[in-house]
Amino acid sequence: MKVFVFGGGGEVGEYLLRKLAAENHEAITIAETENRAEELKMIGASRVYVSKDYDFIEAISGCEAIIYVAGANPTAGENRNVLVDKEAVARAMEEARKQGIERVVYLSPARVDESAKSQETGDKKIPEELIKQDVFTYTIVYSSRGVHKPGKGMIDIITSPSKKVMEIPYEDVAAVLVESLTNKATYNKTIKVIAGNTSIENALKNI
Repeated sequence: MKVFVFGGGGEVGEYLLRKLAAENHEAITIAETENRAEELKMIGASRVYVSKDYDFIEAISGCEAIIYVAGANPTAGENRNVLVDKEAVARAMEEARKQGIERVVYLSPARVDESAKSQETGDKKIPEELIKQDVFTYTIVYSSRGVHKPGKGMIDIITSPSKKVMEIPYEDVAAVLVESLTNKATYNKTIKVIAGNTSIENALKNI
């Protein structure tokens, strides 16, 4: 599948590019400089467009799906606002609609261990509502705090927020996003993942 990654240069994004390449997907993304573009190609991107003003319209052409992680902030937490660029998400979804892209996987900047009040700060949830109301087949993913540790490929799906500290490797978050692309059990659902004891494939299959 040809997939455009918003946020391919971020902490989750780099793992995403590796995982997409490993799963024989064609990953497209954007970088601000030629040097960074070359780095992302070495990581796994099939093609990287260089754009300082983040003009993605040409880059998104011909893609079949979008994975959006640009609003995810690993330092966000309880009672802290996250600067989610709602207009950027809206522009991306508008262009996706024009180009007939139907599949959207979105990593929420809100974490599973935040209170409901904290999850609402900074308008973190507005992009999710936009995606849900549009024409897309969506999957929205919440995760616990990401860390740079080797992925274990094991997660649990939870149904309610938890105050427990539950770190999850960025690598596993990326694997959940990639697995969700084609796993129909995740279509039009919001899922909350933490590090756990079930393989990612089985956890998503049994939602």
